[in-house]
Amino acid sequence: MKNEKDKKGLNALLMFIVGCGVGVAIMFFYYPDDVPFLGTVGWMFGIAALMSLTTFILANIVMPYHNRRNAAIRALGKDGIKIMRHDETAKLAYKGIYAIMDGKYPQAEEYLQQALAHSDVRQNQMFCVEWLIRLYEAMDNESKMLWCYRKSVEFSPDNPDAQSRLGHAYFADGKLDQALYCFEQALRYDPNNGYSYFSIAQIQLIRGQDAEAFETLQQLVKINENHPLCHAELADYYALQGDREKAEEECRKSQLCGFKDPDELNRRINAMLSFNETKFTGGDLPTMYFRKIEKPSDGPDVHSGGRNALDN
Repeated sequence: MKNEKDKKGLNALLMFIVGCGVGVAIMFFYYPDDVPFLGTVGWMFGIAALMSLTTFILANIVMPYHNRRNAAIRALGKDGIKIMRHDETAKLAYKGIYAIMDGKYPQAEEYLQQALAHSDVRQNQMFCVEWLIRLYEAMDNESKMLWCYRKSVEFSPDNPDAQSRLGHAYFADGKLDQALYCFEQALRYDPNNGYSYFSIAQIQLIRGQDAEAFETLQQLVKINENHPLCHAELADYYALQGDREKAEEECRKSQLCGFKDPDELNRRINAMLSFNETKFTGGDLPTMYFRKIEKPSDGPDVHSGGRNALDN
């Protein structure tokens, strides 16, 4: 999009300059003997073209470069310039961040990986990994993002956010054992980490461990009883049990707490309740009804024995 916009701007500028030239040529053709007039017109068109060219260069080259440079320096902290003068690793990180902002992703990856390789302080290592995550998000490269999540946990195993993020990646890939371990580690370092409780409850529901899931959800509600996801997951639990009254009550609580998509939640809960009551399977049934296969860490997919809507 940026390249298209720059191209259109450059084309408009060239058309304007060409138009100026054509206008001057016409003046010369119609008034060949009026030298003062032609000189004045020529100067006016020349100044207009020069001003347009200068404005284009400032707006599309100089200012974007200046803004990217300042943003990359600020990313290094308040003493970014001073740090770069004495630290080669910081200089490499700056170049990588600048390249991300300039849309030069291969160069950005090269610089940031070099900075990471040179880093021997955990804070610097985490800084490089966080920017690599941003880069791979922009590139939509999930495998390299997973590598970064693992690196984050390797460098900072006591960071609950890093553990939760890696756990989410494993969960999305169906590797529930590894995901569960990460969420448990997050709770080890942050006993009030609501997202980890929520995710553990989801894993337990997927595996059909309903009693354990209910216990986990009760702990989650104690931590944050006004979080919409707490009540949404409890609504799922009661719907799985076929308890319409409590499922609808928790659904209402979730919506009152600000659940972002109440229509989707209502459809999901109604689909689960309808399935329990009539054995009708609809497109609104959540994955916990169908997901039965887990990916092991080092082998083919195996059956976990979890809940499956297609079982009799």
